Amino acid sequence: MKKWTTLIMGAALTVALAACGNNEAAEPSANAAEAPAAASTTATAAPEGSGAASTAEQAAGAPALEELIQKTAAAAAELKSFRMESQMQQNMVIKQGETSQEQAIDMKTTSEFIKDPLQMHQKIAMNLAGQGEQQIEQYITGDGVFTLTGGQWMKLPSGMTAQMTELMQQSASPETQLEQFKQIAGQTTITEEGDNYVLTADVSGDDVKSLAQNYLNQSGTADSQMTAMMENMNIKSMTISNSVNKETYLPVETNVNIVMDMTSGEQTVSMDMKMNAIISGYNEITEIKVPQEALDAQEAQMPATTQ
Repeated sequence: MKKWTTLIMGAALTVALAACGNNEAAEPSANAAEAPAAASTTATAAPEGSGAASTAEQAAGAPALEELIQKTAAAAAELKSFRMESQMQQNMVIKQGETSQEQAIDMKTTSEFIKDPLQMHQKIAMNLAGQGEQQIEQYITGDGVFTLTGGQWMKLPSGMTAQMTELMQQSASPETQLEQFKQIAGQTTITEEGDNYVLTADVSGDDVKSLAQNYLNQSGTADSQMTAMMENMNIKSMTISNSVNKETYLPVETNVNIVMDMTSGEQTVSMDMKMNAIISGYNEITEIKVPQEALDAQEAQMPATTQ
């Protein structure tokens, strides 16, 4: 059961990451909940090249989806560094016959990115119900990938550095979140809330699976087991929202809420996941310095493989 549960959690997280453009992302902000709803009108033309069968709805005066994506990409191209505060809350119920088991995970992440040369410093606090809190710190720079767990630094094998850097490259490009909306333009609305334009989409079923599969393919993490598991998921509901500043066109916040279940044999898993990411500190980070004790850490050994 443990392995199956872990795979389900991984598949669900993949779906969520796909929705928010590979950002760790949880609960919608109070400000967004309190903001007045803007009147919406339907756009008259589909985004060129999007392949969408229908168009996004936009508030009067708000830019069309394609224009918003283009302006955000242009603004992000000038972005040198930023900070991201994210939280994920995941509640899962596993049932088998008369037996029921609940699991809850709360993960908070603080990340700093410098885009050129690509560098990251990240702190993670993960709380698994009944097991206490685990603290993880990580650096990814040209010197390698360094991780602190249990008070001990470890350097990842050089063979894993390229893959980690590729995944980090996606996280360091928050503007790519909006590209996901091209695939679901018909379910997307664009409203104005305070200083931001907010893109919101309610999707389920095959639309979600398509986003997740594209993410797996782009990140190079697709495998038959994970793909098959996502095919068996019943995505009851999924809400995605991304906020972009009206003046700078820089991404500000991402929210993803997912309700899903899955059955395999006699086991049924129900899951509710909420992810939130807030982006700030634009161009404020000028240096990410790896501690000397991390640089001096012994390189971890790759497990031996059998032919």
